[in-house]
Amino acid sequence: MSKVYLVGAGPGDAELITVKGKRLLEECDAVIYDRLASSELLRYTREGCAKIYVGKEAGRHSKTQGQIHEIILQAAGSYEKIVRLKGGDPFVFGRGGEEALFLQEHGISYEVVPGVTSAVAVPEAAGIPVTHRGVSQSFHVITGHTGVGESVLTENYEQLAKLGGTLVFLMGLSNLGEISAKLIRCGMDKNTRAAVIFGGTTDRQRTVRGTLENIEKRVQKAGLTSPVIIVVGEVCRLSLCEGKPTIGITATAHMASKLHKLLEEIGFAVVKTCDMQIVETKETAGIFQRLMQKDIRWLMFTSPNAIRIFFRRLEEADQDRSCLSDKKIAVIGSGSREELRKYGIEADFMPETYTSKSFAVEFVRAVKDPGRIFIPRAVQGSRELTDILTEAGYDYEELPIYDVKGKLAVGKEALDEVLCHVFVSASGVNAFFDEIEQSLSDYHFHGKIACIGEATEEALNRRGYTADMVSLVHDAEGLAGSIKRYYREYEKERKL
Repeated sequence: MSKVYLVGAGPGDAELITVKGKRLLEECDAVIYDRLASSELLRYTREGCAKIYVGKEAGRHSKTQGQIHEIILQAAGSYEKIVRLKGGDPFVFGRGGEEALFLQEHGISYEVVPGVTSAVAVPEAAGIPVTHRGVSQSFHVITGHTGVGESVLTENYEQLAKLGGTLVFLMGLSNLGEISAKLIRCGMDKNTRAAVIFGGTTDRQRTVRGTLENIEKRVQKAGLTSPVIIVVGEVCRLSLCEGKPTIGITATAHMASKLHKLLEEIGFAVVKTCDMQIVETKETAGIFQRLMQKDIRWLMFTSPNAIRIFFRRLEEADQDRSCLSDKKIAVIGSGSREELRKYGIEADFMPETYTSKSFAVEFVRAVKDPGRIFIPRAVQGSRELTDILTEAGYDYEELPIYDVKGKLAVGKEALDEVLCHVFVSASGVNAFFDEIEQSLSDYHFHGKIACIGEATEEALNRRGYTADMVSLVHDAEGLAGSIKRYYREYEKERKL
């Protein structure tokens, strides 16, 4: 018999889902999810689990609530265990109650699994407690957008203005000005503190603070987009994360997520300053043909990105991994080795030091007759690797299968708060400074700089900057370790 689980995904950080919610994702036959449920959670699902997206975005509703009900009904007729994954908590403005009633009406067994609501967790992640002794003895959660007629809220503003506790508005960015104006008009002091938080609990989190009078202009200037949490009340004066230095990361989502967790554990506040996207080149279409050349005996991977693209293309070509049985694989470091293991394959070679130079030098020293080598990698890959292979007289073919493009993820105010900028590739360095020059020409770059490897350092030097920290271990753990060692004395000065 089918059963539907209405599971709260939490406020954004994939690790904030409940233990029970994670277990159900690992066991379910189908998951129905929306955009406010972290995509990272889908990694918990088993192979063969059906993934059904029903997300809704402001101005672009992909599915109506009625259509979502029908999708749930159809899933219940096709699968035994279904997880309906909902952002935050299912019953806090998540329309989980409507879905529960629908399941009741159709005689479908269901269970509600509570989640951590963003109404409390997001302000908390920004250092704002929704209650605090002597400041606020209560908090009130209000929807900032009902979609009903011309009204922004169903609650009475006169009552809201006189409550005296903390007001938390969900989904109200487009109505921020109206919310502020009505609260002031109904008697709330225009100097009442307010904060707007974007991307709460994730590596994209940004907070803009102000008063009811100026918060809208400050948010517009900062360029925040939905979804956000709006907090109104004197608790916004508090900043219980204060003292944590901010680190800005320029990296792809996969690497940024790893660094975010590691750096938070050390004691930093983390923000993604430049969002890097992997863009496959047209050459990826030729991977399989190149691989099947009979004289290729070694594959060289210089990044997890290259491994992911390679195996995805292999699957798209409907080829079994057994086609690699007569070939050996070399990887640049532990990150690439672990990515390769996800496909059930163990690397035949990995250098002791995770740099392009060491990769090439140690490979030449260890493998005397490699035959032809195939290197699918980034467009802006380091030339040290191929230069050393050429000098050793090794036969190789490289194929640029992806490039990395960047887009600035924060505004000038957020950049001003960054103590240290972290770069993990030469392409990231170039993208970040290109974006600064094009979008924020009046911004004066400052702060410490940490980077991975010589190639990234050289890219910084070409831009006229010097790295303060250079990790010669090409993975997130190595870079985080370098930053931690560098800041040991600095942390004492800042009393971290």
